[in-house]
Amino acid sequence: MFRFSVRPLVVALALSLAACASIPYAADDELPTPVQVADGSPERAALNGEVWDAAVRYTERLFYKRDLGGVPFAEQAAERRPEAVASPDADQFYARLTELLDLLDDDHTHVLSPVEREMVRAREQGRSRAGFGFMLTARGDDRFVSLVRPGTPAAEAGILPGWKVETVNGFPVIVAPAPVVGRTDRIVFVDEAGERRTLDMTAVLIEPRPRFETRTLDGGVAYIRFDDFDKTRYDAFVAEMERLAEAPPPGLILDLRTNGGGRLDLSGLTASWFFDDRQDFTILEGRFIDKRLHVDSAPRPYLGPVAIVTGPGSASAAELVAGVLQEKGRVVVVGGTTRGAVTGTRAINLPDGGLLRVGMIVMTTPARRSLEKVGVTPDIPVDDDWLAVRNGRDPQLERALEVVQERAAALADARAIEASAGDGTDLS
Repeated sequence: MFRFSVRPLVVALALSLAACASIPYAADDELPTPVQVADGSPERAALNGEVWDAAVRYTERLFYKRDLGGVPFAEQAAERRPEAVASPDADQFYARLTELLDLLDDDHTHVLSPVEREMVRAREQGRSRAGFGFMLTARGDDRFVSLVRPGTPAAEAGILPGWKVETVNGFPVIVAPAPVVGRTDRIVFVDEAGERRTLDMTAVLIEPRPRFETRTLDGGVAYIRFDDFDKTRYDAFVAEMERLAEAPPPGLILDLRTNGGGRLDLSGLTASWFFDDRQDFTILEGRFIDKRLHVDSAPRPYLGPVAIVTGPGSASAAELVAGVLQEKGRVVVVGGTTRGAVTGTRAINLPDGGLLRVGMIVMTTPARRSLEKVGVTPDIPVDDDWLAVRNGRDPQLERALEVVQERAAALADARAIEASAGDGTDLS
């Protein structure tokens, strides 16, 4: 049974997409064949121009702010076009296009080159993909190494959590090209002492890190980490919640630190597992819409103590879930402030097989609290401690566990007192 109020969502999207039938929206299960042209060729320049014009046209037509946030976008697009069209290869062209879209100051409005698009699809499907063996986390426009996987080029090179990536092949990190198996890239890191470390690294196929994880922590507290609000991860989440319903744990921790978002309906359904009644979940606001969406309670919700661990890698739907559950007093949020990127998008196929996403809808909490550019502020902030991470510790998760255990103990004491009072026991 589908428990998300989808009709308002369908109406909202229909309104927001009015007169957009000519736009080549991307299908979730299709990946177009990339257009191959020679670097530096006239065909490359022609393709660059076609992709540039399409991205500009769709952005101007669909972006949720009618005035494009006051940015002279059309003028900038025209001014920057010659240099972008002259880019000799896809890496340099997409760097120029990314710089243009960054003027809108909207994290959801961005492009993926055909190579980057394939990498994202491989990650979603759990396939190996090109890489060096380290994960990055965002701090504004900066990117820091948050995890180094053993046995990878990154581990062999001595890269450590906490190092900042400055450039890749001379590109600033936010427009850096995706790695390609067998290609050697020059990456400039800045270590914790502020010293630059330049490393030449060759990309290899890296086994994917599981995007869903469950385990039992000290005291029987349940732990769930998932990195996408998609059908695969949601089905796994439901299976785990149904298993926990058979013997509810004293507390539960949701780890959303590496969750970049996903489907709005599935994020609402995820939140429904923590209430025993119907709840309003979000308000959609855009050029043509203003709709409040609700979720019905899950059949066997978990009503015990819950902590959500967040950080700058928590974005979009992950922020909405954390922010809504926090606003309703249902969870304690522990860790770092979330990304502050909470708009709804549509994916659009570009002429070369790349992908454009355009922010079309703002999603607020039921109290109309906007998280865009603000994020979710944790109830209990826990700063990054890279030395602890290097030593195998996780201070944010440790603090979340303490909070849940304290709340579970307090709840157990309250129930014991209630039970004792109910049977006439003298507690004086």
